Amino acid sequence: MRLYRGLAMVFFLLLFLALPTAGEARGGLESEDFTIRGIALGDAEEKLLAAFGKPAFDKERMVWDIHMRYYTFAKGYEVGVAVDTGKVADILVRSEDYTARAGVRYGATSYKIRATFGEKQRTFLDGSVCFVYENPQDKRQKLILGVDATDGSLVSWRLTSLPLTEEEADALTDEERSAWENTDIHAMSLGARDIDTSALPDAEEPQLHWEGSKKEAP
Repeated sequence: MRLYRGLAMVFFLLLFLALPTAGEARGGLESEDFTIRGIALGDAEEKLLAAFGKPAFDKERMVWDIHMRYYTFAKGYEVGVAVDTGKVADILVRSEDYTARAGVRYGATSYKIRATFGEKQRTFLDGSVCFVYENPQDKRQKLILGVDATDGSLVSWRLTSLPLTEEEADALTDEERSAWENTDIHAMSLGARDIDTSALPDAEEPQLHWEGSKKEAP
């Protein structure tokens, strides 16, 4: 009887000790997880350059028909700005020196990732293995943590508000696309009857002139 009681006590003690670990593994997202070096998605281009300094170079390209300018900075940082709006829409980090919240850095284990940011199944994106998290405050914003296909260790960070797949790009509404393009949806929807022309001068009645009707000067 004493043996059974002893085994029961050991079992409950081990279970109690294991509870904090299980709770830690669940993790959860925080607002700072959607910033890199103080820059968040939607910040102005000027703020980005003030925080990151002079880029090594920049290039422009189309991403899902969105005109983007990508700045490349030293030590593995690349930031994309929507050309039409001048706002940050994509941040990629491949730096071995960068450290995120809770000490998560290059080489962190899959367990460390899930314990910090929450449980997620691995997924494939553009041929790479990664964990994809949505910002609870804005579902368009994604935190994408790329991991090594062999051991699952962390190799890259990406914050983006761009579509991730062709299906997502096709599903964009005009209002969502306007986040990257200078498109005044309200103005586009106005019909001719909604345009105020009261300040314009009255148009003169058109006059028709025929060559045969001209009189020669005396």
